[in-house]
Amino acid sequence: MKKSPLGALSTEDRRGIGIFIAGAIALLGLIAFFAVRLQAPENDYDRMSLCNESLPRYSHNIFLIDVSDTLSEYQRRFLHSRISSLLEVSKENDRFTIFVLDEKFHGLSEPVVDLCKPKSADDADALTSNRLFVEKLYRDRFQKPFEQAIASVVAAGEQEVSPIYEALSDVASLNRFDLHAQEVNLTIVSDMIQNSRSASVFSSGSAAIERLPAIDLRRARTKVFWLDREKYKRYQTPELANSWEDYLASVSRFEQIERVRH
Repeated sequence: MKKSPLGALSTEDRRGIGIFIAGAIALLGLIAFFAVRLQAPENDYDRMSLCNESLPRYSHNIFLIDVSDTLSEYQRRFLHSRISSLLEVSKENDRFTIFVLDEKFHGLSEPVVDLCKPKSADDADALTSNRLFVEKLYRDRFQKPFEQAIASVVAAGEQEVSPIYEALSDVASLNRFDLHAQEVNLTIVSDMIQNSRSASVFSSGSAAIERLPAIDLRRARTKVFWLDREKYKRYQTPELANSWEDYLASVSRFEQIERVRH
């Protein structure tokens, strides 16, 4: 009777083969583990927008910024601080979009920036994530573009028209709300001096707002950062504020107007 080849091996040889097999099994397990991790939903994000449609999105935060007049230094710092604070406290995969009132199209601009918040280095999994890569992605592809966008917006020059209503109408008609988001927050940053072919506060006062057609912004929680302008003090009246409050409450889930001093 022939002996099994393994029977001819020494105890040391058999132990070595056992260790090799165990190591190979462990290696295959690690390969399978990381393969699954690479295909996990959190890695399925768009390389341009950083948005991940495989993960939940709590909120879409839209900023509509009126650049018809130059912001004061205090107003620039205020806006930068508010947006930066919101970026910090928001959840992973929340979406942020900045538009401006566009003189050329008498309404909404193309997005100045439109990105979803990626995972931060503090949220990175120590076992499966490259912390340096996650940190660089967050800083270079999300944080810096927003800082640059805010800087470019607040430095914009003056425009002859201020199509606030038209921009809001474009938000609704062009379906600018993210359907994947649970909540939509729309923040209007403006002196609220509507001035366009549709209506002008300069000629009609607060009645210009009262006559605006209804639009559908019901998905959005709206708030206004009301930019005080020294040269428009006689137009920025309590009556104008009340007219905007009534209008926005009728077309959206209106929250508040917050005055921002010059």
